[in-house]
Amino acid sequence: MTETSFDSVELKYAKRFFGIGILCIGLYFFNKNWRNVISKIMIGAFGISLLLNLYIVPRVYRTVQLNEVYYEYSELETCEEMEKRFLTDLKNEEIVYFQFGIGYDIELAKTLKEKYKIQSIGMGCTIKSEYECYNKLVNEYLKEKHNDGIIDY
Repeated sequence: MTETSFDSVELKYAKRFFGIGILCIGLYFFNKNWRNVISKIMIGAFGISLLLNLYIVPRVYRTVQLNEVYYEYSELETCEEMEKRFLTDLKNEEIVYFQFGIGYDIELAKTLKEKYKIQSIGMGCTIKSEYECYNKLVNEYLKEKHNDGIIDY
């Protein structure tokens, strides 16, 4: 999902309320007798639209952040580059684990996040060797530091 493909139910309603607000602006200037009622409808429609958009922002922000992290790693093409990146991530305490397969293991992601502060990214079915190199380093780190490995789950 990207920021341009996001189209939730809340966003659809927000668009409709925004449209109602725009329509009320036009009616406000054409009908002087109903200005009081139209202004209240306009403020209500814009207010609801704003609240729905504010409700959506955290979900979109998380998705955009995850896409940025994925993009950073997608530019690394060799195991050596991934090893350098792993050492940098280890130093900055920003380790990532790449999950492969049809299903995303939510329990594994939750355990990695809560227990080790490791972010998990679902990669789908396409397995890339450089990501596997990174995951191998993550597993070795967990075995060495925490006497625990991802395979143990």
